[in-house]
Amino acid sequence: MGSARITEVDALRGIAIAMMVAYHAIFDIWFLGLAQLDLFSLPLVVFQRSIGILFLLLVGVSLTLSESRNTGGYAHHLRRGVMLGAVALGITLVTWIYPHERFITFGVIHFIALATIIAPFFFRLGKLNALIGLIIIAAGFLAMDVETDSPYLFWLGITSADYTALDYYPLLPWFGIVLIGVSAGQMIYPKGVSRIRMPKSAVTDALAWAGRHSLASYLLHQVIILGAIFSLKAIGLI
Repeated sequence: MGSARITEVDALRGIAIAMMVAYHAIFDIWFLGLAQLDLFSLPLVVFQRSIGILFLLLVGVSLTLSESRNTGGYAHHLRRGVMLGAVALGITLVTWIYPHERFITFGVIHFIALATIIAPFFFRLGKLNALIGLIIIAAGFLAMDVETDSPYLFWLGITSADYTALDYYPLLPWFGIVLIGVSAGQMIYPKGVSRIRMPKSAVTDALAWAGRHSLASYLLHQVIILGAIFSLKAIGLI
């Protein structure tokens, strides 16, 4: 079994983090009314969705790598999912306090927590996960056209007409992306070992370092971005 970190996976996650920071800087500038930006323009929508797809593909890959090194059985994944769930509840609480409007009830961390708990039940399906993933993605597109009066199905991807949130990653279609990542991880790293020789450089090392600390980066990056924006605003540079 493999035990070392997979550099290219960490580096790709680092790229996703850099993309996320760039997008959220643009979003914060728009949200604070500092510039007139069209967040729904095709380039920004594609950029934002690309970040989510890359992150969640890597969640699937990382779950397979974790399983290849796992000696604790399903409890290992359950503990990780519960820990992420606690972090997600903290995000809900913080965003309910500020900015409150459109506070996060099922964002990317909420989704990853749930995916971490349920994805291990699909490990045995191997390559079939790619097909199941595509079916779930298709079901997600269908769910977008379904409305409900129930306020409790948002986690699945079925929402009431007045549901809004700053960050929203429901099970449909996003769990399909994770399952495709699981399938890819099992094919590329069947024993948790990389066959790819990634050239070392200061850039790849920095990206891999960021990728190894992705949760901390996610939790802290908005504080840093907003701190920078408010500081620049205070001294009159924006």
